[in-house]
Amino acid sequence: MNGKDSLAGISGRDYFTLVLLSTWTNFIPNYKCDSKDNTVAVIGGPNSDVNFFMATILSIYKVPQLGYGSSPVIHGPSQQLLFQWMFPNRNQQYVGMLQLLLLFTWTWIGVIFIEDDNGLRFVQKELPKFSQGGICFDFIEPLPPLYFKIGIHEMIESWVKLYLLISDSTASVVVLHGEIHTMIVLRMFPRIPEFENIPGMTNSKVWMMTAQMEFTSIPLQRSWDVDILHGALGFATQSKEVVGFQNFLQRRNPDVQTRDGFIKDFWKQAFDCSFQTSLEEENLWNRCSGEEKLEALPRSIFDISISSHSYSVYNAVYAVAHALQSMSSLMLKRRTLSEEGRKIILNPVLWQFHHYLRKVSFNNSVGEMISFDQNGNLEAGFDIINWVTFPNLSLHRVKVGKFDPKDQEFNVYVNAIRWPRRFNQVFRI
Repeated sequence: MNGKDSLAGISGRDYFTLVLLSTWTNFIPNYKCDSKDNTVAVIGGPNSDVNFFMATILSIYKVPQLGYGSSPVIHGPSQQLLFQWMFPNRNQQYVGMLQLLLLFTWTWIGVIFIEDDNGLRFVQKELPKFSQGGICFDFIEPLPPLYFKIGIHEMIESWVKLYLLISDSTASVVVLHGEIHTMIVLRMFPRIPEFENIPGMTNSKVWMMTAQMEFTSIPLQRSWDVDILHGALGFATQSKEVVGFQNFLQRRNPDVQTRDGFIKDFWKQAFDCSFQTSLEEENLWNRCSGEEKLEALPRSIFDISISSHSYSVYNAVYAVAHALQSMSSLMLKRRTLSEEGRKIILNPVLWQFHHYLRKVSFNNSVGEMISFDQNGNLEAGFDIINWVTFPNLSLHRVKVGKFDPKDQEFNVYVNAIRWPRRFNQVFRI
């Protein structure tokens, strides 16, 4: 399996996608001379734009794609047929969010969303259902862009405007419809008063986050506190701790994984050190020994427990393996060639493989059933997560509930929830 950096920009995504369609040693798309490196499926994510740009190319070659995190808006049944999402039907998540709001009688809320296809669909098609359920909105605002396309002064001005809107709002709860990089943005909010000489928030808000979001940060934020996340509630695809996962991570280091093209960059950022390829780096950074321990890092930098996104990738790999096994077994029964007494299994055909992938059904190593519905969505429910933070920059994602539409199950362990500091609402349950 090959891993490609999805953060390399739009052109980088296109390039790496085409690399997967080339031979191992030469970048020649649409030409195969190495039978050992045929791409049968691609796992993509975590953002919708990553999946969208990959799908644009992969659909031409009928390559099945398994997406985790946010899914792009699919256009037409032919594209949908090639997609499997390691994510339940997104509409079910919104039903769960509405139930959670009503459970705590949070009927006056604010909403922030990414202004993309998914965010606009949420605002246009799902929020009216919230209104029908008795929810009223103090504000519905898009997140300003996190790039300099509009000019740095305009960008800062838009962020300050949003911060003041949230700070002055009488809503106790803010629904945040975002993706994995939205967490980077959220952690910037407490820094705005420091740089703009404006008052900070007097009362904390409860952030309610979608399952597409996951904790992440950039090197600039390694020393920033994570207090803004304390007491936040979020949805996450159901996951369980995989036996051996933490041991697997603890065994990884740059000296052993020499073929891993990302581990040195990750190591430098995680441990704030350098492998000192130049005199300048030697003067600026501590030297990486390669013996640093991942488990010693604060969870705000790296969490060795399995996240819902990691769990999705884990299951996606096994889904491909099970589908290949089913397809190969059937091909062996139907078409086996003999050549000097040896059996040769014909190479799988991509346009046939997606059928086996869509029909896959198996129990993973922790006993959970993995299968897809007729639209390619993962048949699963959601965990309800409470974010708990500590002054030493550690954070924990505590499961405080479960929402499973298929079994009509909605459970919240209210007494287990840790609420934000300076949160004044009285609960009537």
